[in-house]
Amino acid sequence: MNTYVISIGSNAADKAERLAFGFDELGSRVDVVARSQAYVTPALNGRDADYLNAVAVVRTDVDLDSLTALLKHVETLAGRTPQSKMSGVVPLDLDTVIADGTVVRPGDFNQQFFQIGWNQINTIWQTINDSDR
Repeated sequence: MNTYVISIGSNAADKAERLAFGFDELGSRVDVVARSQAYVTPALNGRDADYLNAVAVVRTDVDLDSLTALLKHVETLAGRTPQSKMSGVVPLDLDTVIADGTVVRPGDFNQQFFQIGWNQINTIWQTINDSDR
């Protein structure tokens, strides 16, 4: 079983619904074992709408490439297109930041949009792991 930490975000007008959709879709495909609360951060470019973000820990038997393909499929289901991103609207953004304990997206890992949720999840995750021992 593989463990992944996923960053989830949306800056669409209906961002709360898009985040809920993302969690619903994830939960139907992988085991979501922990998730942060949703929180708002500014767009990295300083121009686009603020993002509603969250972080989730998931477990699945698929490898990282298969999970990435799944996340991109869910983004498409949520309405993400190359045109939407070019217009500054990201209906849903799902990225694996940590794979089996290894940071695979260090640029994202160090950003506020990930760290806020990671700090929430990390506390929960440590509690879960400690109780498993």
